[in-house]
Amino acid sequence: MDILDPAITEYLNRLTPQADPVREEMEKLGAERRFPIIGPAVGQLCFVMARTIGARRVFECGSGFGYSTLWFSRAVGPEGKVFHTDGSEENSRQARDFLGRAGLASRVHFEVGDARDLLAATEGPFDVIFNDIDKEGYPDVLPLVRDKLRVGGLFICDNMLWSGRVLAPAEEASTRGIQELTRLLREAADFTTTLVPIRDGVTVSLRIT
Repeated sequence: MDILDPAITEYLNRLTPQADPVREEMEKLGAERRFPIIGPAVGQLCFVMARTIGARRVFECGSGFGYSTLWFSRAVGPEGKVFHTDGSEENSRQARDFLGRAGLASRVHFEVGDARDLLAATEGPFDVIFNDIDKEGYPDVLPLVRDKLRVGGLFICDNMLWSGRVLAPAEEASTRGIQELTRLLREAADFTTTLVPIRDGVTVSLRIT
C-alpha cells in the first residue's frame, strides 16, 4: 500500500535541498539495491528536528550504509557526534567511505554490532535517538531510550506505518513489533508522540519527563 500518492511523494522529495554528489550517489545505490533508505523527505525531517532542539549527540539504531547518518551529521554541526551502528561490516565500510567523501566522517563514530547492545554500552545522554533496526526488535529499544535520552530529546522511528500492514492483526513478527512499539508510545507518560505520514510513516516522540 502506498501511504501517499507517488506523485505527492515525488513532489515532497523535490522540495528538499538539491542533492550533492555524495547524497545523490547514496540515493542511487539505495534504488539499485532496493535498500530501504529513509529518502530525502524523511532525511529533511530528521535534519529539521535535530536542528530545532540543537542536537549535538545522536545515536542511530540501524544506520545501513549511512544515508540517515549523512542528514544527522550535517544537523549536529562540527562540534557534534553521530553514532552510526549496523550489523554489517560492509554497510559500515560503505558508510565510512560516503561520510568521508562528504567531509563529515569526523562527526561520526562507527560501530558494528547489534544496535541495542551498542546503545546499552554507550554513555548518554543523547539529544536524538533514531530507530531503524529489524522491526521485530522495535519494542526492545524503548527501555534503552528511557535510559539514554535526555528530557527534551527526540526518539524518532522509521517505518511506523509499514506499508499499511499495521492496520490489521499481524502474523509476522516485524509488524507485531511495530504495532507493539506504537502501543507503548501511545500509552507512555514520559513521551508525547506524533506520527508523520510521509514515506513509510515516521514517529517523532518528545521526551517530556
